[in-house]
Amino acid sequence: MSLLPVSSTRDNLRHFRVALRGLVGGEHAADRAGIHLPQGYDPAKRTLVMLHGLCSSPLIWARLTDAIGADTALRERFQVWHVLYQTNAPTIVARRRVHDYLANAYDLLDPRGDAPARDGIILIGHSFGGVIARLLCAESGTRLWDAAFTVPPDRIQARAEDVRSVEDVFGFAPFPGVSRAIFIAAPHRGSPRAMSTLGQVTRLLAGRRTPEIDTLQRVAMSDPDAVHPALREHYRHGAVNSVTSLQVAQPVRVASEALMPRTGIAYHTIAAAIPGRSPETDGSVPLDSALIDGARSTFVVPGDHHLFNDPATINEVLRILHESLEAVH
Repeated sequence: MSLLPVSSTRDNLRHFRVALRGLVGGEHAADRAGIHLPQGYDPAKRTLVMLHGLCSSPLIWARLTDAIGADTALRERFQVWHVLYQTNAPTIVARRRVHDYLANAYDLLDPRGDAPARDGIILIGHSFGGVIARLLCAESGTRLWDAAFTVPPDRIQARAEDVRSVEDVFGFAPFPGVSRAIFIAAPHRGSPRAMSTLGQVTRLLAGRRTPEIDTLQRVAMSDPDAVHPALREHYRHGAVNSVTSLQVAQPVRVASEALMPRTGIAYHTIAAAIPGRSPETDGSVPLDSALIDGARSTFVVPGDHHLFNDPATINEVLRILHESLEAVH
């Protein structure tokens, strides 16, 4: 876990290299993964947690972070936390890692567990990061486990510690203290690009040798009949990563569509559509994948997948943040 204050995300060009290493893996891929605090920690301020997307970094949030800092009301009430994480692992593995980064950061910064910064947390996620944000708001129950395995955990014939580790990835509860989430161009229903030529090349580049996938592979090798046939060979060969977890028909991804933020967590969707494109898409995520039922607000801008830099997107995020301040009065 890394807890690193930085003077400005725009000044830290190393994030670009980390973003690429985070996709393809490598010896030092996780060196800077963790929570990065642009302005330091304030226990009295609510926390805005920003999650970048696939093969990306916190640099994408520079303009939004600056806009929040320029707004007196928001600056006085919120602090920004950037999450830098490897994007080579499947969505639910990345969710587990981000959960641990946040939990460890709070435990380090607030060991008594009573700081106001732990409550009223708002998650902001772009693309792959938006899906992670949604899963951080959700209760999985056994839905994801049942999509991947044919028997419950206690009936799998494998090392107990490996089964527990896999169970921790497939089963989860909402991260404590989250009150709101903003999903920006998030492929909640998957992305056809994961099966395109570019997607296939990216899938081959995405690193597979992660500890979590190694553990999953050992479980699948020990008891192959415990894995659903559609996933058996993928798990036995460790052939799962961030790109495969976004494939539209992938069984665990399909099951995850039903995992919505728990009651009491408001959520908002922001998406883009390139003018003249049919079907509507931002070039990476179809509009009907980015928009989900039950959102407190829905906002669509004309443009592409990099809408995080669009002034209209930034203004909409600021509006939502002001709305959240009014909701606590």
